[in-house]
Amino acid sequence: MFRLIKLIIWIGAISWGIIFWQYGWYTDQTLSISGSVYEVQAGDTFAKILQRETSSSIYTRLYLRQNPPGFQLQKWKYALSWEYSLETFLEALKQPINEDKQVTILEGWNIYDIDKQLANTWLAGSWEFISYVTTWDFDQYHFLTELDSLEWYLYPDTYNINPNWFSISELVTQMLNNFNKKVYQPYFSHADNKTIFELITMASIVQKEASFGDDSTEIATIAGILKKRLDEWWQIGADATVCYAHKVATQDCSPTEVVKYLYDVNPYNTRAISGAPAWPIANPELQVIEATLNSIDSPYYYYLHDNSWQIHYGRTDSEHINNKNRYLR
Repeated sequence: MFRLIKLIIWIGAISWGIIFWQYGWYTDQTLSISGSVYEVQAGDTFAKILQRETSSSIYTRLYLRQNPPGFQLQKWKYALSWEYSLETFLEALKQPINEDKQVTILEGWNIYDIDKQLANTWLAGSWEFISYVTTWDFDQYHFLTELDSLEWYLYPDTYNINPNWFSISELVTQMLNNFNKKVYQPYFSHADNKTIFELITMASIVQKEASFGDDSTEIATIAGILKKRLDEWWQIGADATVCYAHKVATQDCSPTEVVKYLYDVNPYNTRAISGAPAWPIANPELQVIEATLNSIDSPYYYYLHDNSWQIHYGRTDSEHINNKNRYLR
């Protein structure tokens, strides 16, 4: 029995010796990086990158546990030379190439979409953008008074961002300046904030209800229909308003999600409440704001888009049902 125990101890000691020797070799190795530009891809982590370069997962996890990088990895390009130790390789990933990248904020996105986009491009952590724009303080803008969020002031556009110097406050300032230049100054500089708020609230619904194939006349007609429903004390009844209260990004507001929350009573769901939403549900583009400002009166109360994104109008509920049966089945 004593000999067996002694043998087990010897085997264990030898095994641990091999492990420590291999780990020492792992930490002392030199990484040869081909090319002068190293690109971190979406979904990469420090562990994935080191595993890719060293072909070792066990020792990579152990190394990162003992030497956790003190910075956040960014999806971007890095200027690297030829050979690196593990430590200097990770250190080189701290500083992306000093050039701008373009970040596109799509029209109709809400603050949850924008937050998701920044997180996906590794410019900010999840929920950081939302936290910032719902606790803002921008007194220099006349149109920002007594608001709980910057939703709908965050003008959708393509913005140049330098990952080395990126800050949420800088991006938000660019977006507010864009709104001020393209929307507020040309259209609302003499309007009171209540008028602006009501108009943009409607425009945010129109933005989501219109199809990408609709022209300015069709968008203005949709705006006119929704305004008429509101003025005549109908429910606006827009599916586009269903998801917002549940903090769902536009891109995640699938038909399944809409059905799930269709009749949920909250201050935003115009399928369940009368009147306008308590707040704009997205950031509309200039074309839609103009169409909402210059909405077209029509005899219609209903509209739908077929599977080819063509719009069809209805005067009555029966006409709308006929359009559903004709164009959606």
